[in-house]
Amino acid sequence: MGVATTLIAVSLPRRFLNEDEELLVELRPHWVFFAGPLAAAAGALAVVIAILVAAPSTPNWLADVLWGLAAIPVFWLLGRLLRWRLFTLALTTTRILVRRGIFDRDIVQLRLQRITEINLSQKLWERALVTGRLIIDVQGEDDAVVLQFVRKPSIVQRVINSQINELVGGGNAEPIPAELRDIDARSSRSKAAPEDGPETPPLGVPVLADEDHGDAPPRAPAPTTGPPPPHGSGPAEIRDRLIELDDLRQRGIISQEEFAAKKAELLSRI
Repeated sequence: MGVATTLIAVSLPRRFLNEDEELLVELRPHWVFFAGPLAAAAGALAVVIAILVAAPSTPNWLADVLWGLAAIPVFWLLGRLLRWRLFTLALTTTRILVRRGIFDRDIVQLRLQRITEINLSQKLWERALVTGRLIIDVQGEDDAVVLQFVRKPSIVQRVINSQINELVGGGNAEPIPAELRDIDARSSRSKAAPEDGPETPPLGVPVLADEDHGDAPPRAPAPTTGPPPPHGSGPAEIRDRLIELDDLRQRGIISQEEFAAKKAELLSRI
């Protein structure tokens, strides 16, 4: 159990989702996020205490200076804890949402149709701690989006690829693995801040009335069949969708037969 599981997390409010959109996974950074400031704070405090114990006649002004220096990494740790609390990495049926910031709110939205590549980067020690970075290439953007300190990054990468395949390739996404459901359940038990509104139920579970909450376990989402409905059916939207599908076909993500079937389906809507 990492340090992060003992803190109060802020869940993604429902107002961030569209009506036909479901929240699948909601994650906070891995506890390695705290490793640097935690080690610095512990080391600084240990050094100051050792000096004061070894030299009990240290002048008061010098002791105050030492405690002031030791407080710097402590404040760094507190700031990192606050950043963790206000960070959300959410995967929905259509988007990846990254919400972060302490004083200024920064929200990054990546539509799954625009994602061209998802690469995983892990050092040896990160593999041992089951964390790493996801490097996401987005269509039309020169710079990749890098998500650091991701928990169970290989599973998250697989789930995102599965959702992309269902959305643009016409396949069926795999169920959310139990490892991610357990993380999501721990985060969703805490209440959202009052200014953010009610928290979003995980895995698409509908919000129940107060009298229905009780102690009963959450109900599983209703099974879905086929890809979700398109976001638009105008000529411009269909043209953009055909371009995206052709790009996926050229990179081998979908077959020629799947491309032809989706093309015929989209052209029939004009």
